[in-house]
Amino acid sequence: MCGFLGWFRLPGTQWLEDERAMRIRALQMIVHRGPDDRAEAEGDGWWMGFQRLSILDLSDHGRQPMSFGGGRFTLTFNGEIYNFRELRAGLGEVNLPSSGDTAVLGALLERAPVEKVLAELRGMFAIAWRDAETGSVVLARDHFGIKPLYYRISSAGELVYGSELRAVRKLGGGGRVSRVALAQYFQWGALQSPETLFDDVRCLPPGHLLVWRGCKTEVRRWFQPAWPGPDAWVHDAVEQKRLVREGVLESVRAHLVSDVPVGVFLSGGLDSSLLVACMREAGQKSIKAFSIGYEENAGVPDESDAARRTAEYFGCDFVRERLTADALESRLDSYFDQMDQPTGDALNTWLVSRLASSEVKVTLSGLGADEWWAGYNYHRLIALAAKSPLLSAGGLARKADSLLPQGMRGHKAWKVLFYALGGAGRDVREWQSFGRTIMPPAQVARLLHGDSKMPSPPVFEPQSPDSWLHELLLRETETYLANTLLRDNDVMSMAHSLELRVPLVDREIFALAGRMPPESKLNTLGGKRVLREAFRELLPPRIYDDRQKKTFTLPLMKWMRLPKWQERIRDTLGSQRFRDRGWVEEGQKREICDQYFGGSLDSKAAWPLSQRVWMLYVLEEWARRHYDETREQQ
Repeated sequence: MCGFLGWFRLPGTQWLEDERAMRIRALQMIVHRGPDDRAEAEGDGWWMGFQRLSILDLSDHGRQPMSFGGGRFTLTFNGEIYNFRELRAGLGEVNLPSSGDTAVLGALLERAPVEKVLAELRGMFAIAWRDAETGSVVLARDHFGIKPLYYRISSAGELVYGSELRAVRKLGGGGRVSRVALAQYFQWGALQSPETLFDDVRCLPPGHLLVWRGCKTEVRRWFQPAWPGPDAWVHDAVEQKRLVREGVLESVRAHLVSDVPVGVFLSGGLDSSLLVACMREAGQKSIKAFSIGYEENAGVPDESDAARRTAEYFGCDFVRERLTADALESRLDSYFDQMDQPTGDALNTWLVSRLASSEVKVTLSGLGADEWWAGYNYHRLIALAAKSPLLSAGGLARKADSLLPQGMRGHKAWKVLFYALGGAGRDVREWQSFGRTIMPPAQVARLLHGDSKMPSPPVFEPQSPDSWLHELLLRETETYLANTLLRDNDVMSMAHSLELRVPLVDREIFALAGRMPPESKLNTLGGKRVLREAFRELLPPRIYDDRQKKTFTLPLMKWMRLPKWQERIRDTLGSQRFRDRGWVEEGQKREICDQYFGGSLDSKAAWPLSQRVWMLYVLEEWARRHYDETREQQ
């Protein structure tokens, strides 16, 4: 699948010629695969458009919008339903317009209430379902937010929705920049749903649906991430490993359903390697594996050699690109052109998706293992805080932190002590927010002209918080996983007409993770313990010998200091255009840039400073393409 748009008004509204042209331009923005892949349906006061990436039922019968019930219902659906064949069998003898999952989904929605249907789906999806008889439109998003969905309700009550923010903006017009969203971006590197960069456009949160009828709108939750608690925990170590191995293998097998070849992103670490092992176990004989490396001393480890060794172990067709600083700099314009919302952490996915798209239409990614199986290093720091009797000394720790040189603040020993003393907070909500913070709230406030609309950590109550670790992982699911990783991966893969599937972010894997007790996930040896042990017999021994985490890490900290990069960034952030926009305080921006470009790369301060400069630069490049352009057309 690819992406969709919709525009709904009061019945009887006539479309103007310039509005028709606007719709086509907006639809073309989603993914560019040529006019034959776009289709539309419209009537009095309504229009639905779809741009297709053909994965299932490659014939014209699989095109959308798709009609049901003699024309009463119209469906557009972005994503994949992995259990559609099982659901199709339950429909009995019925003629469907297509052999793919869209036809099965439409037939189910025609027969049953939407929430009942959603509960049966296993997959990634954003759905728009129109009922001409009731005049209603239902929008729904998958359990964990793999597929995005944006919408705007105008003052006149009309509904505009789509799979990309910029396309919704093209149809909706108007909109001021949200100061809350700007603060979220600088503090956490990404916006937290339902916020977007614009006050009048919302992001439908994961596991939610929206019902629009007669210009009245209701948003409600249809899925709540919840774990069952201690009574459901599996304590036997052998049984734990059996369940995890069988569960992950079954999920990978389900995610391989496709009428086109499926590849895999490979970093050489545990998560992507176990996907390759499962693909082999599932019977896939030919596997293309994709990785990014570097051709020069980049200041960070080049993990692509580890990926190559894993690919050789499993007999994969390994496709790697080694980047240089100049090659990456030459692609930045294209990267920013395709960025839907500003984010500090998406360039790596864009690069490997660009590489993979030349060979396949679908790839798997190991994303999600860290969030449900406790794989991040900062999770171990929180484990120290959770057991520490010294949390009441948080004020003292924060005072000391403010007095220490920036380089000492980044030292591992100080981080351990800081968490143990309560400097990162006294409960899971505060620990998780602190651990995900890129720019401290006080600095964000100064950068945004002392704006009082500073974000608070997202407020929600995790269901069944049987332990501090499970509460943490549920919070990671609702924030970092949904609002950074999944969003970035979808946008940057779709930018290259590549469908990215995440077998470890799956409703069955989520339920499985909830049955594993906290100590099976995280202990003194590190995280993802049961996941690691469950696949020991299938994976290369070196993965267990090398404890370093393998990820796609870009060497921006060093490359941004090179003359060509530095000139580009300084010119952009020093421009009159940047100053006239006035989103950030000029003195604070200058101070951040001077500290980074004038400091030592060997300092512990270099990494956080490079992140802040990068985020300033990304925001400005995004604004020039996707904010100024829209305003100039109004």
